[in-house]
Amino acid sequence: MLPSGKAESSNTPPVNPNVHHFHDTQLFEDIERSATGESSAHARALNAFMTTLALCHTAIAGVSEEDGSITYKAQSPDESALVQAAADSGFIFLGKEKDVLRLKTPFLEGDTVEEYELLHVLDFTSARKRMSVIVRRVDSEDSKRVFLLCKGADSVIIERLKNGQNEFTKTTEEHLEYFASSGLRTLCLAYKVIPEDEYEEWARRYHDATIAMDDREEMIEKVSDEMERGFRLLGATAIEDKLQDGVPEAIADIKRAGIKVWVATGDKLETAISIGYSTNLIAPDSNLIVVRGGKFGQEHSAYDQMVKAVEQFFPDQGILDLEEVHPPELHTSEKPPASPRPGVRRVATGLSEILDEDNGKKSGGFVLVIDGVALSHSFEEAFSKQLLLQIGLRCEAVICCRVSPLQKAQLVHMIKDNLKVLTLAIGDGANDVSMIQAADIGVGISGEEGLQAVNSSDYAIAQFKFIKRLLLVHGHWTYARNANMIGNFFYKNLVIVAVLFWFQIYCAWSTTYVVDYTYLLFWNVFWSLAPVIAIGIFDRNVDDDVLMSIPELYRYGREGTHFGLIMFSWYMLDAIFQGALVFFVITFSYSLTTSRADGYGIAMYEYSATMVLATVMIVNLFNGLNTAAWTWWVFFAVSFGIVLVWAFTAIYSTIRPGWFVTSSYGNYHLLFRSVDFWFGLLLTIPLALLPRYLYHSVRFIFYPNDFDILRWIKKNEPNKDFAHDPALGGKLKARHDVFASEPPGGLEER
Repeated sequence: MLPSGKAESSNTPPVNPNVHHFHDTQLFEDIERSATGESSAHARALNAFMTTLALCHTAIAGVSEEDGSITYKAQSPDESALVQAAADSGFIFLGKEKDVLRLKTPFLEGDTVEEYELLHVLDFTSARKRMSVIVRRVDSEDSKRVFLLCKGADSVIIERLKNGQNEFTKTTEEHLEYFASSGLRTLCLAYKVIPEDEYEEWARRYHDATIAMDDREEMIEKVSDEMERGFRLLGATAIEDKLQDGVPEAIADIKRAGIKVWVATGDKLETAISIGYSTNLIAPDSNLIVVRGGKFGQEHSAYDQMVKAVEQFFPDQGILDLEEVHPPELHTSEKPPASPRPGVRRVATGLSEILDEDNGKKSGGFVLVIDGVALSHSFEEAFSKQLLLQIGLRCEAVICCRVSPLQKAQLVHMIKDNLKVLTLAIGDGANDVSMIQAADIGVGISGEEGLQAVNSSDYAIAQFKFIKRLLLVHGHWTYARNANMIGNFFYKNLVIVAVLFWFQIYCAWSTTYVVDYTYLLFWNVFWSLAPVIAIGIFDRNVDDDVLMSIPELYRYGREGTHFGLIMFSWYMLDAIFQGALVFFVITFSYSLTTSRADGYGIAMYEYSATMVLATVMIVNLFNGLNTAAWTWWVFFAVSFGIVLVWAFTAIYSTIRPGWFVTSSYGNYHLLFRSVDFWFGLLLTIPLALLPRYLYHSVRFIFYPNDFDILRWIKKNEPNKDFAHDPALGGKLKARHDVFASEPPGGLEER
């Protein structure tokens, strides 16, 4: 699309209806006047800005076979959006043929197309925070002139500008601050003209650097840095990084679940704060602690700013009483006295417009905002790192802005190594890969940023809001299932071992098996495996809609409530008790007098078969008692081992010695006619399960936990709205809002 009023030529591709388009009437009219009027400084600057926007990239132009429209594919959605915006303004990048970039602009008449020879691409990296292209105009009088076009973060572009641009730079910085405070992602555009002889000499050194065998990356960066100086500023761009649906709600519920949220982003500080407000990470009544700066030992260093923040906002927390937050040469006796808590924090950070006058007096909690430079200096010394941790622990959220991928990974390692907690990192781009790999759990978001994060993660989701269900539902269920499964798994193995152990009293500790060894071979394969698998896959202690409505239930997983030494010990005691009950009750019932009609004594494998059947039924039913959700799969799993062991006993004991020798031949004739057999089963199974049944009943009736209550409510009121019920989710949300609005001291006292 050309600016309004300018007719499309045959060489101008049609508009692609499948992408978002940029439209600014004032800009389009300005471009049209500049293109049709006399040449002026403003027209040349506008042409240079839009040309840089259309050429400084690595995007690929693809032409649709259906309508001939152009679609731009780039490494990031921001880059393709900028190229598309230039095309919508009339500066249409037509693609690259070999090393020639073709550009259609409103300043050309008819089908004329500008062509530029692409000489070098100085790629964007998270450390460089900029990218440049070096081109030569091949179709005009300027064919001998070489241009360097650059776009990047304002922090690296402005410091590389040529002298004499103070007024324009100041205006651009004001615009950047306005864009950033509106939550937009900003870039600066600049260019320089390179004399031919200077370019030839630089190109030779750049070529030598690219083929160096040692320190190639460092040499390339050094040579590139030499060329990327002396820029002439063209202006700035701003892109809206639109939030996905459900992000504020997801973050709010994650905070209700008691999960600490630390955000690491490459955006400007003002942009990060604006996004923090829009995502509910920063509440309207939150107090901001902003740290920008400097190296330790210099004026307004990051360490000094953090010390002042502690003195002003956390004077009673005892942070400065810790030895590890002070430099080695500063002794405890030399610590500065804690000053009274003031209303406003005024450190020389240049953020007086961002911090409200009542910052520090608001009823909400604290949010730490620290930039990449301050974070880098904080990582340099152990004491500053510890101070950063102590402040971050007392804040409801931490936002790290202008950080590199390496700093993101360092941030995760700092939390893991010092706090000994589980960390989860979530990201959507290649610059998040190091952070995702450093965390205990990595989650990648598949989308516009590509699949690098997904390929490096443990879990992949399509949108950020799905992290709520991943954590609150699947995370909770997985932990509860595994905790229940582990206890039941060790229990079922200890039961049969206990039966074998008690027999050692009667066999002089000769390690003789009381049961046919074939039963032992199949114990973990057929008889007892299915229920624990069902628990690990299908069990759920409460329904998913309840977990989504009441995020506070996630604390049971964070606090390790579902599994511990005490709970595991009860499982082991159950196993020992049941093993003793099965062995001694059945042994004594068979030892009094023979139950056989022929008068012969009872063979060992005859009465031990009764023990096996009783033990298998007890173990499977016991696992069933510990299952909260009885589905058809659970019914099948519990009955699988029971049915199988009965069928095996009936068939296995009929195998004649002529086929192959077994120790259980004839048991089918002796067992199923014996009153002791049926008496042993009917007596041992209920008695073995009785303690666990009574425990569940008494706890549910007299001491129900949250899950018991919620399951009961869900059973009786299936359609209940747990999220907004004033006695359930609504009450908990209101309580969380009250707690979050209290200062850290009040929370600790509570």
